[in-house]
Amino acid sequence: MSTYRHFFILCSCVIAFTSNALAETTLVIATGELPPYVSKDPKQSFLTEVFQEAGREMGVTFEFRFMPWKRCEIAVEKLEAWGAIPYVRTPEREMKFYFSEKLFERQAKFFYYSPSATPKQISYAQLADLKGYRVGGVRGYYYEKWLVDAGLNVEFVTTDDQNFLMLKAGRVDLIPSDEVVGFHIIQNRFPSETGSFFTIAKPLDASGDYLMTSKQYPATQKLLAKFNLALKKIKENGVYKSILVKRGVVTHIVD
Repeated sequence: MSTYRHFFILCSCVIAFTSNALAETTLVIATGELPPYVSKDPKQSFLTEVFQEAGREMGVTFEFRFMPWKRCEIAVEKLEAWGAIPYVRTPEREMKFYFSEKLFERQAKFFYYSPSATPKQISYAQLADLKGYRVGGVRGYYYEKWLVDAGLNVEFVTTDDQNFLMLKAGRVDLIPSDEVVGFHIIQNRFPSETGSFFTIAKPLDASGDYLMTSKQYPATQKLLAKFNLALKKIKENGVYKSILVKRGVVTHIVD
């Protein structure tokens, strides 16, 4: 066998191996329970399905690892995961992480519980105006610093579900939550008392949620660019919208 033929076979093997390696690339995504956006239960998790479709476009597989929200950010910082979802962009986070194009629109409000099913007159111009209330929050969420800096009396837990249980039990007076997530929890946890939960009209935040990746992850900018293109494609071809409609969160579509 000639030297040339040996070289040709070797090059072919390298190319084939490289192609297979790229085709089998797995990207780890850190996340927590936040139905109907993301959950271990596929029926309550539109984002995992969105990422599956985006992964097909990218030629990669996404592996979801569920953990407490505070741990998600640490996992990305330590490069134990390529990214974390769904995350709000903040100036502090933008110093350490890159963000994808917007995954979906969101609006967060303060929820309160009224046993008599009668709405209360609660309003605020700034967060400090709520100092007279006991507030519940989820540790590791973007608003954690806002609540603490405002000097509010806050009791932190690890999940939204725990937060709503505290609210229903009267341990706190107000809790911030994404509206869709909040009413999803109420309908599933307290189906006979949905009329006893209300929100303050003024939103705590109205923005969007994103995929957040470490700036130190190998080739992360190229991967993020590929993800953004894949996300754009499944939005344009109707796949994204069909997933959201199926999961009942069509109002949060981002064009």
